[in-house]
Amino acid sequence: MKKLIYTVTFTLFLASSVTTAWAKNPNDAKFSHLGNSAAVPNIARIPDATHKFDVHVQGKALSELAIDLPEGISINKGIEVQNKLGQKIPTTVSINNKKATVAFSEPIVPGTTISIRMKVVNTPDYKETWHYPVSVKKVGMKEAIPLGLARIQTYGG
Repeated sequence: MKKLIYTVTFTLFLASSVTTAWAKNPNDAKFSHLGNSAAVPNIARIPDATHKFDVHVQGKALSELAIDLPEGISINKGIEVQNKLGQKIPTTVSINNKKATVAFSEPIVPGTTISIRMKVVNTPDYKETWHYPVSVKKVGMKEAIPLGLARIQTYGG
């Protein structure tokens, strides 16, 4: 039994240290990927929150980004994209009841980190971890490539 506990502890430690090491150097990756995410404010009962997440662009330049909206979520004041310095990036945004599409005026080049800010997001009044499936289109490609889930945590309050 003692040997099993040591084995499980060692395995968990090893798995968490590998993930932590990779997360410290996100620009070392060879593919675009999601970064930090948050709700501001993160209290579910407060209306008009901003849900945001980062995308680290690697490989080929991005021409478009798509966000599938969870059931019960609405974005009322659009989506804004900023670079690391907080400067707005020109986009064309379309939002229907289930999907938001952000087309970039100029491709986002590799090595760039962008922040996607969904403004005035209304959610049901209960705490939840909201999962936004995110995909991108890269320059020269017709099909979207899934990046993963942007996870936004809200709390009761």
